[in-house]
Amino acid sequence: MPWPYSTGPTSARESALIDDWLPAGAWKLEHHAIDMPVPPAEALAAVVGLKQDDLPFVNALMTLRGIPVGSGQTLGEFFSTKPFLILAEDPERELVGGIVGPFWRFGRGHLPPDIPATPEEFRAALDGGRMAAIANFRADPLPDGGSRMWTETWGFSPVRSQARLFTAYWLLIGPFSAWIRRMFLSGARRHAIAGSVPVTRSGGAASEPGAAPADLEP
Repeated sequence: MPWPYSTGPTSARESALIDDWLPAGAWKLEHHAIDMPVPPAEALAAVVGLKQDDLPFVNALMTLRGIPVGSGQTLGEFFSTKPFLILAEDPERELVGGIVGPFWRFGRGHLPPDIPATPEEFRAALDGGRMAAIANFRADPLPDGGSRMWTETWGFSPVRSQARLFTAYWLLIGPFSAWIRRMFLSGARRHAIAGSVPVTRSGGAASEPGAAPADLEP
């Protein structure tokens, strides 16, 4: 295993759509979560509808990486544009996306000709041993009426030589990926709060609009 994280679906959470896209030998690269004072469907909508223009530092990193971001483009639209692909979606709970590698060859307008265009093609690429990354955004309900929004990123590279390259690549970009994911979650929380009435938390006090998301998990 080229990265010191767990392999296979984690037992620390309930099953999710992303689990159906994790081939044997996939390993978890990162997990982040944040609580939102809105129901799951609204929390997911806040993530999917988050505009990239609202995250200028993220856009700057994407530009440096050579990945174009359209003006006014939402996060959902970004992950629906090649080389990314939406694999599965439950509008009430979860969005799953993926990308095939080698990732370090992408950018500056260069894309390999065999990028999967459908979930079926992506599945076939996995079955054929193609390097890939699979990620999600999922909202689970909380007892107080709010949601816990979480995101995971998993890697897959069954060919040993490519797995080493994947590991080297992730050691370089992993910290930036983690920071970007946390920015996505924080931005979505602000977006959700701005468009909703705060939900009373367990403990009595209502969430304050604009309050720092102290519940953001690494």
